[in-house]
Amino acid sequence: MSLETKSRLTPTEMTRARILEAGMRCFAREGFAGATTRMIAAEAGVTLPVIAYHFGNKEGLHRACAQAIVEQYSRRLLPLVSAAREAANKGSLSATEARDWLDRILDALVKAITADAEQRLTTDFVLREMSEQGPGYALLFEGLWSPGIGLVADLLAIARQRRPGREEERAGAVMLITSLSAFTTIEPVSLAFLGWERLDGTRRDTVTALAKRLLDGLIGC
Repeated sequence: MSLETKSRLTPTEMTRARILEAGMRCFAREGFAGATTRMIAAEAGVTLPVIAYHFGNKEGLHRACAQAIVEQYSRRLLPLVSAAREAANKGSLSATEARDWLDRILDALVKAITADAEQRLTTDFVLREMSEQGPGYALLFEGLWSPGIGLVADLLAIARQRRPGREEERAGAVMLITSLSAFTTIEPVSLAFLGWERLDGTRRDTVTALAKRLLDGLIGC
């Protein structure tokens, strides 16, 4: 949450936002099972009843974290994704145009995984949730993963001059998107192997270019 946004919040809203952020950190670090409300309360600097007042229980807080991520995704990527989905649904998109949309989506995804600390935190939460599937999993799947990967699959099919919906393009979309996990899920291993301190600047451009080369292979296969 930006400083400008925080400045407009009431004290009650600020407290809720602080708990949400602390919860996201704890869930990302410990997982849903490992994180406790006591741990989250200590990190947020509040008492347990305050968490109960705002979120009910740990499950409610976890779902609220997932919902906040879906909303953040909507603010950052929805205009691009909505425009691409509308173009794909018209049925008149050329193979070249579909490829252009895929390039723009890859650009946006690489920027998202290397963005500010807020984005990094949400990425860590999402990655943990992919493997553990806690209470917020369904919200993330229905509001984030399924529509996003589905869009990439449809655009990939159009770029290959095929009808969307085939299993091959759907699997290809999954493989393309998950290739970026090299700089999310296993980022410490990747950075250590490459001798990079972090992914920024020209290195981010390198990753984007390589992702597009993978896309070239999927389109040409």
